[in-house]
Amino acid sequence: MALQSLQITPVVAMRARDVSRPSKNQQEAADRRPLRDEMPRREAKRKG
Repeated sequence: MALQSLQITPVVAMRARDVSRPSKNQQEAADRRPLRDEMPRREAKRKG
């Protein structure tokens, strides 16, 4: 297993954290979007 010998250094960890952080615009858009649980269900329309 090659993955077992993979070392995650502090530099790699910091870089990955910066890359995965959403931008300000993405964060604001996500805050405006309703959560999946809050959205109305559409299953009733499909069956009819």
